[in-house]
Amino acid sequence: MKVLRQFCISIVILFWCVGICLAGSTTSSGLSAQIFIDRVRADLNADVSEDSFYNDSDFVQWINEACQTIASLTGCMEETEEITLITGAMSYAVSTTHYDINHVIYDSGVTDSPTRNYFLARFVPGINVPVQEPRPKLWWEWQNKIFVFPTPNSAISGTTLIASLIGTHPAVSTASSLVTIPAYLDTAIIYYVKAKAYFRERSEEKATYYLKLFNNLMAENKRIILHRDLSPTVSTEGAK
Repeated sequence: MKVLRQFCISIVILFWCVGICLAGSTTSSGLSAQIFIDRVRADLNADVSEDSFYNDSDFVQWINEACQTIASLTGCMEETEEITLITGAMSYAVSTTHYDINHVIYDSGVTDSPTRNYFLARFVPGINVPVQEPRPKLWWEWQNKIFVFPTPNSAISGTTLIASLIGTHPAVSTASSLVTIPAYLDTAIIYYVKAKAYFRERSEEKATYYLKLFNNLMAENKRIILHRDLSPTVSTEGAK
């Protein structure tokens, strides 16, 4: 229980430390989960023909966990959804599965207009609310819907909002499932899976070492790829 608690603490603290921000390239290596399983088994010296301690189903589960964790921490699974504004409608359903909305852009569709596009501000309680006018200025999300204010009127009905979403990773459910995390984060998957494997066999020192490598790689991704300073520093509680 102590080992599991340390692992959970490290992941929770890392979630808290990483802010919502734009990611880098979304190009994946196009590898299947089986490739990652083979790599980890080789590192663990756990050949499938000789090892009975680890099942491939365990590795598939851990790879899926790694992909979902990385996607939510880094915002690397970028999605875009266009929403057409309707007269008098304040809320609009978001059909794309996502963790969060990064930003929303208004598009009037008027070619060569200097005010065709602009960013809406994310509403938080306490900020000044603009008076009613034709174009929306604020947005927020609630119950999987985007709300905008001021409410669109007939003058802008049919114009567009472009929502940039932090998407989820498709479930990795079998060894043949493709891993679509950006290629530069493939190593993070290896670190995460090896940490889980070592925690399972109660090799705590090795497990916390690879969990620390995973944490550090997430932090480096934030600093170098996302161009954000780290504040506060990523915790290494799980490696103590």
